[in-house]
Amino acid sequence: MTNALSDEDSSQQFDHDDRQAQLSRAADLRSTEDQVLWSIFGAFWGANTVLLVALFATGKLPESPFVGLVVSAAGTLLSVVWHVIQRRAIGHLKRFDVLMERLERDLDVPPHYAVSAKINVEDHDACLGSGGVSALAIMKACSLLAGVLWFLGVIYFMSLQMCKR
Repeated sequence: MTNALSDEDSSQQFDHDDRQAQLSRAADLRSTEDQVLWSIFGAFWGANTVLLVALFATGKLPESPFVGLVVSAAGTLLSVVWHVIQRRAIGHLKRFDVLMERLERDLDVPPHYAVSAKINVEDHDACLGSGGVSALAIMKACSLLAGVLWFLGVIYFMSLQMCKR
C-alpha cells in the first residue's frame, strides 16, 4: 500500500497561496541560477585569457612545443568541464521556466502580468524581438568553439613535438 497522492489530490492540497509562494521561490531560484551561470561564464573567459597569456607570454608561440601542448590541453579540458557545468545550469534555468509557466497558468495570471515568455508573448516580443539568437545559445557556442580551438592547438603542438623528434 502506498501513500502517493494523485496529481488531482496533491493539487487540491496545494492551494492558491501555496502556488503563489512556489512561484516566488521558482523566480528566486531562476534568478540565482542565472547569476551563477553568468559568473561562471566570466570565470571561464578569465581562465581562457590566462591560458592565452601563458601561450603567448613572449609575444609569440612558445619555443617548446611541449609547453604549447600542455597549455592547449588545459584549455581543452577547461572547455569540456565548462560545457558540462553550463549544460546543467541551463537545464535548471529551463526547468524553472517550465515550473513558473505551469504555476502562472494554474494561478490564471493574466498574460500581461505573467513572467513566462510563453504566456506574456506580447511583452517578450516587444522587448526582445521574436526569433533571433538567444544569449544562452551564444554561451553554448562559445564553450564549444573554445574547446575546438584549444583542441586544434593540441593537434598543432603535438605535430610539432613529433616533428621535433
